[in-house]
Formats: sequence, structure tokens, C-alpha cells
Amino acid sequence: MMTDRVCRPRYDRPVSDKAVGPLIAVIAAAVPLVILGNALIVLLIPWFADLQYALPGFPDDPFGLAGGDRASLGATGIRSIWPIGPGTDLLVDARLPDGSMAFGPVEIRHMGDVRGLVQGCFALWLISLAVGAVAASRLRRAGRSDAVRRGLRLGSAITIGAMALIGVAMLVSFDAIFDGFHEIFFEPGTWTFGDDETLRRLYPDAFWAIASGLLAGLALTQAMLLFLRCRSSPGR
Repeated sequence: MMTDRVCRPRYDRPVSDKAVGPLIAVIAAAVPLVILGNALIVLLIPWFADLQYALPGFPDDPFGLAGGDRASLGATGIRSIWPIGPGTDLLVDARLPDGSMAFGPVEIRHMGDVRGLVQGCFALWLISLAVGAVAASRLRRAGRSDAVRRGLRLGSAITIGAMALIGVAMLVSFDAIFDGFHEIFFEPGTWTFGDDETLRRLYPDAFWAIASGLLAGLALTQAMLLFLRCRSSPGR
């Protein structure tokens, strides 16, 4: 004789009070990394260089590289540091208007180092996104959506504070921040170039100041929107 089996929905066991705190901390730690990764994606759009060149007051290349030639090489440089794709092979094939190689060996090596850093950033972004999503899912399935909001709110507050401090530091001494960043992540002597080298002609100091400001601004905007969204959310 067959017995009827009643299918009941499966519920996860409740999350213990001791586990809620660590899961909130995981979400809070993931938020700044995900937000910065999102902002970095925007800066890796190839036409970002062309957009900067069109800004009023952006410095011209003192050696005459302008218009479509500068825009094309600027976009090529950005594509060469994408985490996937041909990488610095694009730079090997790039040419100046006179037909000569646009980038020298040291420049190509540096862009390869930059690409490695970008790949690391995206790996961290993906890991943070996955780990944060798992922690949030665990809490939500246990009926603790309030804890998810607390984690998101805390992470966004941390991001806001960090971006505010970094923004002030860049306003006070951008050169020191820029040089310090390069000294941490790149070998000495591999990231300084003369004004006549292509990387400096395509990406002068003004380029990096604008890019850094936009990165901080995009991160700050995301964090503020997330904080307000979580703050205005209803309870459990």
C-alpha cells in the first residue's frame, strides 16, 4: 500500500545570535570593495580618455598629438589594462601618426603591471560580491532582513567616511597620494616617464586627478544612495 507524501517547503534553521554579528560584518566589509569595483568599471570604458580630452582646459599634448590620433591611442591604452582580452599586445601594435611604435618597452611593461593590478581588483570585487551575497542570502532565508540592512548601512557608512578622507587628502596633496600609491604597488623606476613619452602625453597629471576624483565621486554617490535606501527601509 502506497502512502501519500506531503511535500513541505524547506526552511533553513534560524541563524543564531552569535552568527548574526559575523554575517553583518561580512556584508559590511564587502560593500566598500563592491562599490569601488563598480566605480572602476566606469573608468575602464575606452571613451573615458576621449571624454577627458574634450573637457575645457584639459592640457594639449606639447608634441602635437591631438584629435582622433590621441583619442585612439588613449582608448587603446585603457583597453590594454582590461582584466580580459589581448592586454599589452595592443600596445605593441599601436603606432604614432608617423608610423613609429607608440609605446616603448618600459611603458608596455608598466601597463602590464597595471593590468595585473586591475585583474587583482576585479578578482577581489567578484569575491566580495559573492561572499556578501551568500551572507545576505543566509540572513534573509532565516528571516533576518533587518540584519542585512544593518550590514549594508554599516558598509556604506564606512565607504562614505573613507571616500571623504581620501578626497580631502587628494585636495591637500594629490601628488603625494599619487606617488605613494605607485610606490606601494609598483617597483621603483618602472612607473616614471619623461614628458616626451607616450604615456605622459596621453595621460598627463590632469588626467589622473580627474580620474581619481571621479572614482571617489562615483563611490561616494553609490554609498550615499545605499545608506539612504537602507535607512528608509521598513523593519523586519
